[in-house]
Amino acid sequence: MSSLALIVYGPEVARSGLTCLLDEYIRRRTDLELSERFFSVHSRKSIDAFYALTSSKGGRHWPLVLDLFDMRPVCATIWSGPDALHLSQKLKGSTQPAQALRGTVRSLFFCDNPVTNLLHVSDSHEVMDAELRILRRQSLGDQAAAWNSLDSGFIAHSSFQMLLNALGDGETARTLDNRNDGSAFAHAKFCYDRALLIASKPGLTAAVRRYFRGDRAGLEGLVRYAPVQSSWDRLILEAGLFSMPLWNCLLKRTVVALEQGETTKHGDRADRREDNDQTR
Repeated sequence: MSSLALIVYGPEVARSGLTCLLDEYIRRRTDLELSERFFSVHSRKSIDAFYALTSSKGGRHWPLVLDLFDMRPVCATIWSGPDALHLSQKLKGSTQPAQALRGTVRSLFFCDNPVTNLLHVSDSHEVMDAELRILRRQSLGDQAAAWNSLDSGFIAHSSFQMLLNALGDGETARTLDNRNDGSAFAHAKFCYDRALLIASKPGLTAAVRRYFRGDRAGLEGLVRYAPVQSSWDRLILEAGLFSMPLWNCLLKRTVVALEQGETTKHGDRADRREDNDQTR
């Protein structure tokens, strides 16, 4: 039996030019059909009412969510097909991209913080109906020209990317050949390693390490070195404060595991050489 699911793309999807990629990924992974698309602009009041439906206003990053949506457009998409809502919920991924299961949207598309994490999926059909009433009251219609014109041509929603921008090295990650679904982990690891490498030159290593620990003083140190260009840039960097501690732990564990793996391989080689010597 066919059913419906509401998936809302945040303003960051437009700025990073991910609309078509997300459409195609959802279609490919779920076999659902996109049956309707329209655009809305939230006020502070409407976004507050929208997230109050699911009691989702308690996180420490909530003020940034308000700032993100306040008077910025969203893209509401309605998908149809068997078990549409359940499939959409499974595909979304964890609020924290560092904890998202592989293959979910938030494990991909350069997603790295809980604020600009690309999409919202309704919790239930009843909640979906209430969310649609709010979105339709704020609707701008179904013409996509204005939405598409917001595409910056860059990865505009990634805190890691914005960190490299602040350090004067944004072009490197922008030219990576990973626009096709863009592994969040691969992008995070690249930017993490790159940021630590280039931060040592202007003496910003301490600020970057503090930022990776989620320390606001690290962010302020970066901003003093390289004033951000816009309120959007500042928002994305601030959003990273709520995810960097998770990424920091994850990426450090990955480095340790790789080092232990190399040590084990070297040990195995040494043991084999010793066995061969004894055989001779």
